[in-house]
Amino acid sequence: MEIKGIKALKILNANSNFTVEVIINTEKGQFRGSSPAGESNSKYEVNQFSKSIDEEIISFNTYLKSLVGRNINSLDEIFNLEKEIPKEFIGGPSLSLSYALIYSLSAELKKEPYELFGKKNKVIPVCKMIGGGMHASGFGMDIQEILVTTIADSNLESINSTLKVYKKVKELLENKTDGFMGGVDPEGGFISGLDNYESIKIVREAIEQIIKENSMDIRLGLDFAASTFYKDGKYIYKRPLYGKKEVSRSEQIDLTKKLADEFDIFYIEDPVDETLADDYGEILKLLSNSIIVGDDLTATTPERLEKVHDKINSTLIKPNQIGLMYKVKEYSELADKFKIEKVVSHRSEETSIPIIADLAVGLNAKYLKVGINRGERIEKINRLIELN
Repeated sequence: MEIKGIKALKILNANSNFTVEVIINTEKGQFRGSSPAGESNSKYEVNQFSKSIDEEIISFNTYLKSLVGRNINSLDEIFNLEKEIPKEFIGGPSLSLSYALIYSLSAELKKEPYELFGKKNKVIPVCKMIGGGMHASGFGMDIQEILVTTIADSNLESINSTLKVYKKVKELLENKTDGFMGGVDPEGGFISGLDNYESIKIVREAIEQIIKENSMDIRLGLDFAASTFYKDGKYIYKRPLYGKKEVSRSEQIDLTKKLADEFDIFYIEDPVDETLADDYGEILKLLSNSIIVGDDLTATTPERLEKVHDKINSTLIKPNQIGLMYKVKEYSELADKFKIEKVVSHRSEETSIPIIADLAVGLNAKYLKVGINRGERIEKINRLIELN
């Protein structure tokens, strides 16, 4: 595959902020890649841009001109190119380039993008029901996300069941919440306006109602994003949880277990601050039947996973946290080595390309975490249905 032409331009992401898109022309056609961003970010992840986006695109285009005429014939050659990218472009620009190259190479080799990474594997969608924290501009829950997944024979069946829960959650919010207008956060989760406990209670009620109708294996999850409300050694809840507004480290561990026991929570992401690996480990010991998911703790960074792999049993993969696909693949293989389940995840400021569905399948992730509302999320879900 010869790069005949290549350029970067500024486009809008799903949260009406600008990001970078790379367009590559080859004999097979034109191929695009674009990088998302997150509203809630780990201290360990790379910056998406080293300067203003306008300055970044000007200087990145100067670099991209050097790639015209280059031949890329394998995934390893994409990885080799990534290793040459100037450090200032590691983040949004580098990942957008990598995605465009992956699509270009797939067309050249007459393969699906996931086939560049591995064989087709079954992936279970984990979908967002209610959003809070930074995703809801501090309105309602302090906890960032309430999630649902259905374990089923096919992803179409899983998504259909989870979608029923989502619609039931909306119905319950309309019936039980004054002023609820059906508004959603950037990832498609409803903004309930309710506190943490009442929001979780409504999703659990929705799950139970759908289980009665369909006898499905539907599971509840939480993403605390606890680093966003951890200040000076305490977790500060604007909306009290179990009657508490200021919670110590040990109390947060106890509170997580109490919620998990009361609501039968299967998926627990970032329940404590990203710097407190030992606290993740304590929760892992207490909740052996749940998956304890590291996101802010690990930031898709191999060096982080090496340090904390015994404190979690699951980890998110967000490629833009590291900005380089060869590092993503290294991270994925490291998770396999430590027998840690993998969850490929969207970001709050997504773009329309569905490539994370291919990555989840090709990297043999167990789950794809994604919204079940908003067009850029539906692109990922529809691609997963197509692949599974």
